[in-house]
Amino acid sequence: MSIVSFPSTAPRSAVVTSITRLTLADATDWQKAIAEECRRQRLLAPSVFAFLKDNRLLDRCTFLASDVGSEELRFLYIGDPTLRVLGRGWGRSMLGRSEAVDPHAEFAHSVGAQYAESIGAGEALFNRISVTGMGKPLVYTHALYGWAEGGRRAVLSAVDVQTLH
Repeated sequence: MSIVSFPSTAPRSAVVTSITRLTLADATDWQKAIAEECRRQRLLAPSVFAFLKDNRLLDRCTFLASDVGSEELRFLYIGDPTLRVLGRGWGRSMLGRSEAVDPHAEFAHSVGAQYAESIGAGEALFNRISVTGMGKPLVYTHALYGWAEGGRRAVLSAVDVQTLH
């Protein structure tokens, strides 16, 4: 069961997303471990996913990537924290699709800007995000690591849900 409301004919409140940049020192140990491995690898390679699987961290992550020459990021893997918040139905509807078609357009736009920044950063970004107006209010953190190589872009988001009010 998701905690997020999908658009309907009922009046809806405005989505308010507050993003606070923190340092990686504020991250959980497992988020730091993922960022360190991504930094060590420098390139997106199968060994990154092997590390995540071997350390039982893959289910905590969401992975988006573009096709060669495209700016559009598509959901290729959606981890458990994201599915718990947005719902398995949302996950099934979004897998393989662009983040731009997310029915939570206001929220997706603000988080998408963070994805784009992480791709150009060359280092992990760490944010605390508070969201209201999309169902139950929530606070979560994500460590983001992005890559751009060979005309393709990708981002790995390690999500830790803090609170669901």
